Parts: sequence; structure tokens; C-alpha cells
Amino acid sequence: MPEASLVEDALARNKARHEHYAGLDYVRLTDGFSGWPRGTVFLDGRAVPGYPSIGRVLNLEQGLAQHFRAPFHAEEKIDGFNVRLVRHRGQDLAFSRGGFVCPFTTDRLPDLIDPAVFQAEPDLVLCAEVAGPGNPYLEGHPPEIHEDVALLVFDLMRWDHAEFMAVEERRALLQEHGLPEVPYHGRFTVDQAGALRELIAGLDARGVEGVVLKEEGDRRKRAKYVTPASVVQDLGAMGDALLDLPPEYFTNRLMRLVLILEESPELDRETLRAELGAALIDPLLNAAREHRETHKVAHHFCSRFRHRANAERFAEHLRRVPQSQIHTTVRSLEQAADGYWELRFDRVFPRISGLLGNFLSGGQVYD
Repeated sequence: MPEASLVEDALARNKARHEHYAGLDYVRLTDGFSGWPRGTVFLDGRAVPGYPSIGRVLNLEQGLAQHFRAPFHAEEKIDGFNVRLVRHRGQDLAFSRGGFVCPFTTDRLPDLIDPAVFQAEPDLVLCAEVAGPGNPYLEGHPPEIHEDVALLVFDLMRWDHAEFMAVEERRALLQEHGLPEVPYHGRFTVDQAGALRELIAGLDARGVEGVVLKEEGDRRKRAKYVTPASVVQDLGAMGDALLDLPPEYFTNRLMRLVLILEESPELDRETLRAELGAALIDPLLNAAREHRETHKVAHHFCSRFRHRANAERFAEHLRRVPQSQIHTTVRSLEQAADGYWELRFDRVFPRISGLLGNFLSGGQVYD
């Protein structure tokens, strides 16, 4: 259990902030501090550990040799958003990577997991990915999730302990309580890069994002590796936001793709270059066509809530936690026939909207 002085010190050094959600007061770390990761949440003198960043390897064989000393487990990397689930004073809460209460996931928890696990394991922290076309944060989603959202657990922690449960122990506990988990793809050693590449080729064919590798033993070393398909999907999802995202969003992904193909030429399928070209051109072309009608470039979202108050809290959350220079505008909040509340909103990209507006109206450009 963290000392009270730690939280006070973090606040004094501008490493933490007070937050409020539906009558709940808590403190979240905005930076790593005193051994606790960014996003750690302090509630009533106890800590929900933040989820640390996981390094990415771009050359599989060399990356395994450099970073792993013991056998490791391969699990599917899910294209969604990261949350931590806890029970506090009888209330089930979902915290985002940054340490905010996520109104969407908190609202939908009864649809996504059996909360009885918290009766048997009250100090458990479920680290999970929420994914699907109904998620309110991301454009992409796993190929097997066709509607709304699903939740898949990929790690377990305990209150006040910033360390992960061993993979075997975690999988046994999740199965005992019937909780959904990320697909598991086996145990490997550092000399099995070839077998791992075969696994990744199968995932790439399915359009899966990639794998997360988790070492056994006390070090708990982790690394992630993505598929060519995920790179193309990322570029296609955000290609119309070309000017509103940092250039590194695009250049880093192109570099990933090149290094993957350099090491694994078997993944260089005949259609890959055509897919890459379409991912770069089609979103901008569609944006230009849509701009003639709407005078803006935007991504459109529709997310479902059990309770209207939580949908309203999420709309406020969007206003309070902006994504870079992207503007969010709520279009409607209406109750569907099945009783759920559907929040429709747009994420508008102002720079590309302005540039297209100028060009489409006949403006000049000087190269």
C-alpha cells in the first residue's frame, strides 16, 4: 500500500492530478513516479497500478535473442483500447491507460464480463482490451468482432502491486471464473523464431494485429510484434487525417512494414503493394468527396450505452480529454428500440478539412 506522502509528493511535483467521476474522487499519475507507472490510480490510500508501455521489436530473430533469456508465451495482440477493471466500494470501474474512469466501459461492464469474479477476488485488477466496431476511441477492430464491442483480458494484477500474474496462473484463474481472454498461441524459446514467423504468417492472413510475447520468470519481460496487415489497416484507418497526425504516425508504420518484409519475405504477398496504395489514397479521395457535401473531414462513431447518464458523462469526457488538435462534436443521443442509448459523434480533422476546403474552392498552391 503506497504511503500518503507519496501521493502528496506526486501532486506537489505536478506528476499527478485530482480527478472526479460521478461522486468518486481519486488521484491519477500523469507521469511515472516513485516506481509507479503513468496512469496509476490512487483510491482511499490504495493503488491501482498503471499499465506500463511494452517495447516493440522490428526484427524478430534479433529481438528475441537480445531481449529474452527464458521461454516465453505468445498471445494475440488485439486492436482495441486498454482498460483496467476493479471493484471499489461495491462499484465496478474501468480505468483508461491514462488513469481516467472510462464512462463507456464502466457502463458496459455487465455486458462484457461476469462481475462475480470480484466477489471471489476483491483485490484483482483485470487488464483488458475492449475492441469492436462500436468502440468509441479507435477506427480499427479485430476481424472476428463484427458488431458492438467485446472485452478480452490479457493480464492480471493486484491492488498495490505493480507486477503481473504469471501467464499460467492467469489463464487458470480466468478459466475458473469463465472470463474472456485473448487467444493464446503457445510457449516458445528464443531459438524458435522460425516457428513464430509461421504463427505470424497465419495471423497476418486473418488480418490480426500481431502478437505480444511474455517471458516466464521474475523479469516478466515483454515485447510486441505486428503483422503487415495491421500496418496497412492503420494507414487506411487514418489516411484522411494526413495533416492532423504527426508525420511519425505514417513514417514509423512504413518502416515497420519494410523491416518485417526484409526479415520475412514470405509475408510479401502479391497484393500487398496494391493494398498499401489503396490505404494511402482511398481515405484521402473519399475525404475529398465527402468534403464537397459536409465541408469537413471527420470520422463518425456510434457507441451504445446502458444508461443515458453514462453516455452524457462520456460526451463530457471527450470534451475534457481532447485528442491532439482533433475536434469532437456530438451529433445525437437517442434511445434505441432495445433500450440502449446510442451516442453518435464525429471526430473532425481541422487541418485537412481547411486544406481541402481551400483546394476544392479553387485556391492556389505554391510548391
